[in-house]
Amino acid sequence: MNKYFRIKEERDSLIKVLENLTFEEKKQVLRKVDQSMVNSANKVLTNDNPPSELLTKLPTKFRSEVHAKAVQLGRTLFVRAEVDELIKKRRKDNIKVVK
Repeated sequence: MNKYFRIKEERDSLIKVLENLTFEEKKQVLRKVDQSMVNSANKVLTNDNPPSELLTKLPTKFRSEVHAKAVQLGRTLFVRAEVDELIKKRRKDNIKVVK
């Protein structure tokens, strides 16, 4: 029987990072981050000999706790960076020049 791991603490920290965004912003950030991670993984997989099957989405279950933590931590880091960029853009759009 296979044992799968899901890291609840990392998922909770990701939820905390995204809690102040609207639903559309959350969706936009997560799509961008997930696609970036899938593209990076596919670049690595194409260099294998022989090439492995390419990913279409990130896995949600992991057989190793270390692997699960690594993927979730990477995802959290990318999400934090993307949220920072979104907030900077939002602030820039809100600042108006006073004459």
